[in-house]
Amino acid sequence: MAELPENPHLVDLIDEDGNTVTFEHLDTVQYKGKDYVICIPYDDDEEVVTEVVIFLINKDKEDDCLEQVENPEILSAVYEIFKERNGEMFDFED
Repeated sequence: MAELPENPHLVDLIDEDGNTVTFEHLDTVQYKGKDYVICIPYDDDEEVVTEVVIFLINKDKEDDCLEQVENPEILSAVYEIFKERNGEMFDFED
C-alpha cells in the first residue's frame, strides 16, 4: 500500500475480510444518544465525492468499533444532521 499523505482526517479501517480500507473522517454526530461517524472512501485522484459512509460507534464491546449503518431511516436522519452542521463547508446535491 502506498504511503498516505499527512492528513489527520485519514483513518485505515479493516473490513470483515481483513482488507484495509482508507476513509476520510468528515464529522461525528449524535443521533438518539448514539455517536455516528461520517466518512468518505479516500481517493486522492477523485475530485467529486459520490459516496458517504456512515458508521455507528459501537461501545458495547471491550474496544470501540465502527459498524456500517444500513438502516435507511437512521442513514437519512444522521445525514441530515451532518448537512445542517456542514452546509457551509460542502456543496450538497439533493
